[in-house]
Amino acid sequence: MAYLNDYYAQVRVDYDPYTNELEYDHKSIYNDYLIIRNGSIALYSNENVSEEYINYVAEHVISEYFENNTTRSNQTITYVRYKDIAYMGIVSHPMGTPKFAVVVVSNATEYIQDMTGSVPFYATLAFLSILVLGNVIIWLWSSTTVSKLKVLQEKIDDMIKTDYQSDVRIDAAEEITSLANAIDNMRNQIKENERTKKEMVQNMGHDLKTPIAVIKSYAEAILDGIEDTDAAQLIIKQADILNKKVLQIMEYNKLGYIKSDQKLEDVSMREVLTSIVNNYKYITHAEITLNIDSDWVHPMIKENLYVAISNIMDNAVRYVQSKIIIQLQNKKLTIYNDGEQIDPEFLPRMFKAYEKGSKGQFGLGLAIVKQTLGMFGLSIRCDNKPNGVEFTIEQL
Repeated sequence: MAYLNDYYAQVRVDYDPYTNELEYDHKSIYNDYLIIRNGSIALYSNENVSEEYINYVAEHVISEYFENNTTRSNQTITYVRYKDIAYMGIVSHPMGTPKFAVVVVSNATEYIQDMTGSVPFYATLAFLSILVLGNVIIWLWSSTTVSKLKVLQEKIDDMIKTDYQSDVRIDAAEEITSLANAIDNMRNQIKENERTKKEMVQNMGHDLKTPIAVIKSYAEAILDGIEDTDAAQLIIKQADILNKKVLQIMEYNKLGYIKSDQKLEDVSMREVLTSIVNNYKYITHAEITLNIDSDWVHPMIKENLYVAISNIMDNAVRYVQSKIIIQLQNKKLTIYNDGEQIDPEFLPRMFKAYEKGSKGQFGLGLAIVKQTLGMFGLSIRCDNKPNGVEFTIEQL
């Protein structure tokens, strides 16, 4: 079925202006034709457009193109929309024939209604289809998700019952799998923390056991008359060792309560180092050399920094042969002692709490150092050097 343009072209071809005949036998649902000849209606059809509208178009064309209009050239009647109809055509006056007009008229309103009348229905149908399909997809997804979450819950319950021994891993959607992996990583961290705590408690017990045993033995010996009161000096010495270990435990515990937003102060590294060297130069046979090219002022807590560097000095004094060299240059602090080198396998673990060394030594001193400096944005490492060991402190 042709609409107005195609219909017009066919009518234009089929009309013979010389015989005033139109042999148009094509069926059209919306269109009719109108032939005007010498200012009067010659031929027309009104199967789709009412006669009233046909007459209106005829009057308009006659008035504009036939009455008082002697133009002999072709005049195009451009597309015109009027109420329920639309029309277009041509006015021609060739030599040897009367002036005529071929006009096609369409029931435009009916055409538009037919073309768009079913749109709301199909749109509604499409919307309902999408809605139903969407609900089905959501139901399937939610059912699968809920099922996997129940499995995850069971895994977590089992993990708690087995004291974090059972793993938490499931095969599910990416989000749930990521959540399960995160929980499993947390489980492993808890296991590691618990293991570390148990080791620390065990090692702490061994660390405190020795001075307590010595104190008890000498005290009993004095009471039994085996030792005289001079043995009390040994008891005092062991008591001092015990007190130092307790202070280290308290210091290590206190580090956990230093908040990340705690206000720091600018601390002079020169001032702290000078004070520490003055304290240690009388308690060791080794020569202590302090070289400071330029001061290093850094946001810290002075008391904690003093404890950290003192712990490094305790380690140096314990193993030194003859000299300790402390050097501060370009925001880099090194503490060297010419003692025996450290087992390379132990170096990566030496800052761990109560990690036992090759000679059976263990404690909290170096663990306090690493944790303290880390809170202030500083790093520490230990390296074997020719004829000695060197600790290095730098900014992270």
